[in-house]
Amino acid sequence: MIDLKTVTLAQVLERLSRRARPLAIIGCGLVILLVLHGWRLSLRAKAEAARRGNEVLAERAEESAQLLAEAASQRDERLKRLAVFRKGLPKLTEDRRQIYESGLQLQEEKRLLEKQLEIMTTYLLIDELERQVHVMRAEQALETYPFGFSGPRSYGGAKAAAALDAVVSKERFAHPERPKSEQVAGQLQWEPPQVGTSARVNALGEYVVFARGALILHGPPAKEDEHTSYPHACLELSLPVAKRLYAAANIGTRIVMKSAAAAAVKGKKKR
Repeated sequence: MIDLKTVTLAQVLERLSRRARPLAIIGCGLVILLVLHGWRLSLRAKAEAARRGNEVLAERAEESAQLLAEAASQRDERLKRLAVFRKGLPKLTEDRRQIYESGLQLQEEKRLLEKQLEIMTTYLLIDELERQVHVMRAEQALETYPFGFSGPRSYGGAKAAAALDAVVSKERFAHPERPKSEQVAGQLQWEPPQVGTSARVNALGEYVVFARGALILHGPPAKEDEHTSYPHACLELSLPVAKRLYAAANIGTRIVMKSAAAAAVKGKKKR
């Protein structure tokens, strides 16, 4: 028996080589060589796979570095834009406020222009033949109201109403005495009204509209004697009609007279 504790590997191999046949030794050597060759090939394949893996990881690491650099560049650019936006935000708010205020101003100017256009194109047509007052805009009648008499009447020797006139003032309660103003030698001479002791509503009633000439549109007077004693030409209206015309008329609104005599003359010419 061989004592494995005291015999070395070299001794074991030497003893085996003495006893073994040459062919067996050669066969064992070939087997060992083949095993070692297979192991070498396996290690080489694993090393090649590891190398390829390292190359792939290196490529991915390079791509990741490029993406990281691009992301950092985009972050810096966005931070710059954010800083510019924050810096310009107060100015943007101010610009928006100015645009809003400009819009309001334009709307107000538009409203005023529309109102001026309405005043310029709106006029009162007093038709003596039909005994009606028309609130006209261009050729269209917006409102029509009747009046009780044949047309404007004159009192106290006042001149008859002109065919074309315009509203110069309107008052809810008006005294018949009016101020007088005229140009004398380049200077304005103004004479205040002499109101006397008469109440404002007695002679002309309510909702009084004064024209540039002697024509006055007003409601029923409280005292007929004071009304007839005041020199003027007027169109006396019922209180509801006077109230509506008072609201429809503006300073500068034209007043057009369509007299029955003029209509009769036109009718004869057509015949």
